[in-house]
Amino acid sequence: MGWGGGFVGLRFAACRGSAYTAAMEQHDNDARPIPNPYAGSATYRCFGCSPDNAIGLQLTFALQGERVIAEWTPRTDLEGYPGVVHGGIQATLADETAAWLIHAVLGTSGVTRELSVRYHQPAQTEDAPFVIKADKTAQDGRNVTIEVQIEGAGGTLFTTARCVYVVFSEEVARKRLGFPGAAAFKPTE
Repeated sequence: MGWGGGFVGLRFAACRGSAYTAAMEQHDNDARPIPNPYAGSATYRCFGCSPDNAIGLQLTFALQGERVIAEWTPRTDLEGYPGVVHGGIQATLADETAAWLIHAVLGTSGVTRELSVRYHQPAQTEDAPFVIKADKTAQDGRNVTIEVQIEGAGGTLFTTARCVYVVFSEEVARKRLGFPGAAAFKPTE
C-alpha cells in the first residue's frame, strides 16, 4: 500500500501505508511518491484512493519516469474465492492506477471510456503485496490508452488491463471534475 524503508524508503517515508518490501526491490530507485491532493476533503470518498474510506482500497502511487506504480496488500473481505482477490477488485486496481497516470503524467483528468481485463492467474492473497504498473501506450486526440499489469510479490503476473480514457483539458477538468491542477500531483522528492 505504500513505500518506506531502506534507501528508497528515505524518499517514501511521507507516504501512508506498509513498509518497503522485497516486491519494490524489482523497481528502480527513482520512483517518487505522488501526493494525493484530495486527501482530507470532507467530500472525497474515492473507493480506490481515499485514505479515509475504510472499505476502500486506499491506494497510494509513485511515479517512475512516465510509469505510475502502486503497491497494495489485499484484505480478506475483498476475496471472491477464499484466498483469491475478486476479479472486480483487480479491475478497480487497474482502472484507478490508470487514472493516476492521467493525473501525474498528463497533468489533467478524464473518464474511463473502455476497460478490458485479462486474468492470467488467480490473484492469490498470500502473494502480497501486489505491484500495479501503468504505462501510456497510445494517444489519439483526447483518447489515451494505458496498459496496466498486476503482479504478486513473487513476480507472478495475475492481471493485465487495457484502459482507454477520454481526457479533458486542465481547464475543463478543473471545472467539470474538480481537478485541483497538474501541479497538485507533482511527485515529492
